[in-house]
Amino acid sequence: MRAYLRLFLLSASTAAGAYLASRALVPDAAPVADSEQPQWYLQLAFVLRSIELIGLGGMALVVIAGLSAWLTRRSPTTR
Repeated sequence: MRAYLRLFLLSASTAAGAYLASRALVPDAAPVADSEQPQWYLQLAFVLRSIELIGLGGMALVVIAGLSAWLTRRSPTTR
């Protein structure tokens, strides 16, 4: 379970770091493409939002894998 906790914390810190960076670097930019040539801050907002969502997805996958491993170990084996 220690590996699952490390992976969860890595994903959580990735998501939190991207969220904090987006709030610090581009606080008022919403990642919405409204022109043919987007500005640098819109591109940065897209990238940071993508990294944040990857971190959140990683957290969800680690929780699902950890719970399935935990439930598999707890279930009584019938032979």
